[in-house]
Amino acid sequence: MTTFLLNFLYKLAIDKRTQEPRKVLFFLLYYGIGSFVTFIVFTMVLLCLEVYDFPFARNLIYRQLGEPVLLALESVLF
Repeated sequence: MTTFLLNFLYKLAIDKRTQEPRKVLFFLLYYGIGSFVTFIVFTMVLLCLEVYDFPFARNLIYRQLGEPVLLALESVLF
């Protein structure tokens, strides 16, 4: 099963004719992983603000981003 999965991923990522990586796949991986890391860092900042009880920072973020965005983030996290 493992060799099948590795062969499948290799065929998906490498162009058979040119033996080069497919640019679209790596482009999507690059920005997908980058956006996920950005989401995690932003979430950690929000959690740190909650832990250290900085209401002014939370109120500023509420005014800048809007309440629906933060409520959606909190519902995804918790």
